[in-house]
Amino acid sequence: MSAVGRRLALNLMAAEHLGDGTFGAVLEAARTADHLGVHRVVLPDHVVISAQAHREREGFPYPLDASWFEPLTALAAVAAVTERVRLGTNVLIAPLRPAVLLAKQLASLDAISGGRVEVALGIGWQEAEYAAAGVAFDRRMSALVEQVRACRALWGEPPAGAQPALAGLGDLHSHPRPPQGDRLPVSLGVGLGPRNVARIVELGVGWAPAPMPVADFAAGVARLRAACADAGRDPATLAVTGAVTLPPQHVRAAEAGLPHPLAEAEALWDAGADTVIVHPLAHCDDLEDLPEFLSPLLAAAG
Repeated sequence: MSAVGRRLALNLMAAEHLGDGTFGAVLEAARTADHLGVHRVVLPDHVVISAQAHREREGFPYPLDASWFEPLTALAAVAAVTERVRLGTNVLIAPLRPAVLLAKQLASLDAISGGRVEVALGIGWQEAEYAAAGVAFDRRMSALVEQVRACRALWGEPPAGAQPALAGLGDLHSHPRPPQGDRLPVSLGVGLGPRNVARIVELGVGWAPAPMPVADFAAGVARLRAACADAGRDPATLAVTGAVTLPPQHVRAAEAGLPHPLAEAEALWDAGADTVIVHPLAHCDDLEDLPEFLSPLLAAAG
């Protein structure tokens, strides 16, 4: 278990189906999470969905017509109706947004929420999504690294153009600066090839992978912490977010005999996760079921 203790996050994706089908139900789920003491609420991201890519993505948990609210816009609304819960993405497909715009969006959300942002950034998997956005798919990982550096430069002491990430672009100022400054928590939701391990260590970011077998997750955490130690980075600065496996589309836990996610959450915490993300959709019929669903998880988090 992490030295910072166990934290619980709630995935708000498709939470409108626990209520009246509108975004108001998402806000109500967020308010419940805030009231109960959930550490973070998160939303995933897709700008567009290719029907062919959706068909070919084995095990994708959401239907083609799912409502993908733009996460940073939606989380600004969540910020307005909550007081304590932290706001995150899991994950935001960052290279679809220009770096300076991404920095502005995250700084604005941090300011709106009073410093409650913990963001996970990734690169997605749909080549068609990149084509639609006019962004090069083959350099998405290098673009993500450049974005993290640019954001840190724009969130720090101005002028940002004096920082290597934005060198040569002039006397750049971006306000508001986030209350958390250039240490606003950033994680990368990427696979752990050798280059990505080095990137995570060098950038000083955390790790927030997609759901995976607990043994693979534990091995990834151990690998990253060893790499941090070898590079002189304190392994305790590596924030790790695990995600409980999502059931297939339209599957209801009661009908399919799916267990409550408590055991998997416990295993992820024990494997080194600081925070574990759970999704209520298969386990709750409506918003009134959320407290009962979350209660054993919050008790385990302690």
